[in-house]
Amino acid sequence: MASNMQGGYERMKKFLVLLTACTAALIASVATSPSAISQVQTDAKTLNAPSPHPFVKKRYSIRGEWSVTENDGQTQIKFSDDFGTKGGPDLKVYLSKLPIEKLDSKSASSGTVSIGVLKAKSGGQIYTVPEDINISDYKSVIIHCEAFSVLWGGFNLPVPTSTTP
Repeated sequence: MASNMQGGYERMKKFLVLLTACTAALIASVATSPSAISQVQTDAKTLNAPSPHPFVKKRYSIRGEWSVTENDGQTQIKFSDDFGTKGGPDLKVYLSKLPIEKLDSKSASSGTVSIGVLKAKSGGQIYTVPEDINISDYKSVIIHCEAFSVLWGGFNLPVPTSTTP
């Protein structure tokens, strides 16, 4: 029985060595593959933001992540494919001049600009910021029920960074 255990240990040891070698090879190939390099270049267009990019709950949970990107000179706010929240009437997406921490249902409509009706309660979505709006003038993006003045939640926008020395 001891020899069976020793044999099992040796097979496990060889398996782990092989697994480690395969993992290292996979990491090396991904790090130098054109698609990995392309992904890094694509991510360079994403504006500075914390990672991961979760939503902040105010009244209802919102799952998924968000990003703010530039695409053909237009600022876009994207909700991830795994985005989801409770459905409700008259849900809209707004830019707010206040950070999410300072907002509640009563203050949610002050200093805001609508960037669209919430397209769906789940799934990926893109909202294009109108060209006449300077996104750096705003602190957060919120989902708000206009009809009943209920703030679902949202997130703080990334702080713009200066590219000049």
